[in-house]
Amino acid sequence: MQKRFAPETEREFVASRIAGLVAVNLNTFWSIAIVVMGFSAWDWFADPVNWLSAFWIRLTGTALIVATGLVQKLPGKANRLVILAKVRLLTAVVTAFVAALMLDRGYGYGVAGIVVIILTGPYVAIDGRDLLATNIAVLVAISLLMITSPVSGFDIVGTLVFVLLAVAASTLLGRVIEVSNRRAFALDLELHRDARTDSLTGLDNRRAMEERGPIEMKRAQRFGTPVSLILCDLDHFKAINDKHGHEAGDAALRTVARVLRGALRETDLLGRWGGEEFMAVLADTTARPAVEVAERMRSAVQSAKFDDLPGGATISLGVSTADQVTAPGAAWDSLIKEADQLLYQAKKEGRNRVIYTQA
Repeated sequence: MQKRFAPETEREFVASRIAGLVAVNLNTFWSIAIVVMGFSAWDWFADPVNWLSAFWIRLTGTALIVATGLVQKLPGKANRLVILAKVRLLTAVVTAFVAALMLDRGYGYGVAGIVVIILTGPYVAIDGRDLLATNIAVLVAISLLMITSPVSGFDIVGTLVFVLLAVAASTLLGRVIEVSNRRAFALDLELHRDARTDSLTGLDNRRAMEERGPIEMKRAQRFGTPVSLILCDLDHFKAINDKHGHEAGDAALRTVARVLRGALRETDLLGRWGGEEFMAVLADTTARPAVEVAERMRSAVQSAKFDDLPGGATISLGVSTADQVTAPGAAWDSLIKEADQLLYQAKKEGRNRVIYTQA
């Protein structure tokens, strides 16, 4: 079995696979319907006398297959595709088997249609476990049909050999597909993470904050909770670069990022907003607690040890709060604008301080 991701990432993978299956397979139900009906030509060739009985069985099964396909195309029903695809596969297997039983000749070749259908399993399964469950259902269905049908011992053995070989091939194909899907998903996650991570500090970059911040605002609107935003700036950063060099400046930014992260809760968002600026978003936090957090951040940086800066470093901070969010987009822009103005005021008044809107 292919190694799975961590639980949260695994859920994301499953969700992405379902979305992919819906996008790719929304109209592919026609192909399995064609396979089921296509074997009517063999039925006619093998047994011209009884082929019509098999034809009506195939037509009935095909109608059910097409019906499930049309259901998933209805508005809001696409999410049912994954289960409906398995229903179609089982319907096709049962239809092909019963149709083959209608023939006096050609049963063995009719079973080939079941093999073809089983081999489509990997293309409708989410992962290896899902495919295993599907194949087990197929084996159970065929076993029950053989037990209740007048099939000779020779034909039973032949059918089982064909079906087991098909399941084995399906499993191997499914494993290859799953490995490919998981590698592609992992690569996509890595690219997504790299595109939203500041390479110097390891924090979220501005792009990530611009994506995650509005999400917090929407959540605050939904639950009627406040949101606070802290914008801070490393004081005299240009002077640090000019006096100690850019390597010292980069080291100072990394230290500030680490110290700020340690001063915040795990649930608080923290990112590098740009240059020497950092942003923290505090969900479900009113003004007073947010100011206390900002003071903790300021004090932590002032007390931190900077290897290349004997005199240490300080930060200035501006704190803004939205007690009630009614329009997430406008509220997000307003918080940033207000925090930026307060940060500018903190720097103007001498730096190494927290400025917030007085109630």
